[in-house]
Amino acid sequence: MPLTILFMIAVGIVREAVRGVRRLPARRPRGMCVGCRFVHMQYGATGRNAVFCTFGGVVRLVQIDVLYCTDYLDRNTSARLVRIGFAPEVNGVEVHGDAQASQAMMEGG
Repeated sequence: MPLTILFMIAVGIVREAVRGVRRLPARRPRGMCVGCRFVHMQYGATGRNAVFCTFGGVVRLVQIDVLYCTDYLDRNTSARLVRIGFAPEVNGVEVHGDAQASQAMMEGG
């Protein structure tokens, strides 16, 4: 008799645990934009959010959860610095390596 009562209590505990798991809200997958450098996100107090893409200098509303994007750039990577143009000539500075070769080409020699 006591074994039967313990078994019924155990079954009741397991049943309530399973029901509790079923009641948990499903977590929505996060879109790719969350980790992008070009995103502007607005989080509302009600749990809703608005996602905007700023790629190309224009702010555009993103109405879907993005799975893949051709313009994605990870916001946690460092920016790639690219120098464009020529450095001005400075008197008293010695030129070495590739800069010396390019200077010779510009001077015609």
